[in-house]
Amino acid sequence: MHEMISAGGNWKIHFEKLLTGSPVMAPTDVSSALERLEKACKWQMDHASTYRRQTLQTRFFETGDNFYLGMEFPREYEDWKMKLVDHIAILATNVQTDTIDPVKEQAKMKSILRHHLDRLWYEACLETIRTGDVYNPGARHRVPHLYLIDSYIDEDLRSLPVCETFRLSNNPDDRYEILVKRSSEVIVRNVEGLVSKFCPSTKVRRENNLTRTPDGNQESKVAIATFPVSHYVNYRTMVPNESHRGYMFTFIGDEQATPHFMRYR
Repeated sequence: MHEMISAGGNWKIHFEKLLTGSPVMAPTDVSSALERLEKACKWQMDHASTYRRQTLQTRFFETGDNFYLGMEFPREYEDWKMKLVDHIAILATNVQTDTIDPVKEQAKMKSILRHHLDRLWYEACLETIRTGDVYNPGARHRVPHLYLIDSYIDEDLRSLPVCETFRLSNNPDDRYEILVKRSSEVIVRNVEGLVSKFCPSTKVRRENNLTRTPDGNQESKVAIATFPVSHYVNYRTMVPNESHRGYMFTFIGDEQATPHFMRYR
């Protein structure tokens, strides 16, 4: 994660755009927020050896043309993420305006940051798995390089491999997939299946390759899903006089500071 965010490439630009797009983040504070993010990733890298679990459980499934990968988040990472987002959100209080609800917008910004930190975590883990040759012998050549965000950097079309998706730098409305690469031309198709030919030197921006919506043009809302790590202990505290109406119990989770009471039928 530290290598990706400190390299000054797509991930740094990605977080810069996320922060700049928040109405409660002053443009002058974006650089400070990025600096905090980079320092936090460096801190996590230096302290990763103190994590209680040194290995991750991952599950990888291939179903036709779809890949599914699930993995767990260490509790130390979850704690680090929440504290980092709160630390960055302090800067958001510098913006005062009557046209927005600063509390609501700050909460929205924090939710977005947490989600995209999870994306950074996923891509870093996937690259570690891919480059570490953890898959079965030869399997790494059949598993695509998974990108969690779109690229913000222009590159020649010839530099992308077959099956990679992209948008034209000067016309990003359509999304294309590479079918055939030749020295003189690159054959592609759009989301409607229409085939075109482009010059290999055409400037493009690589797209992320997560699951798409039915129209094929937008990322699916369920392409990536994350959940907090927590465990609950249930304890029956009382039984109502009318037993047929159920009983009351309380539960306290790892990340819950106060007990919650619920009626169970």
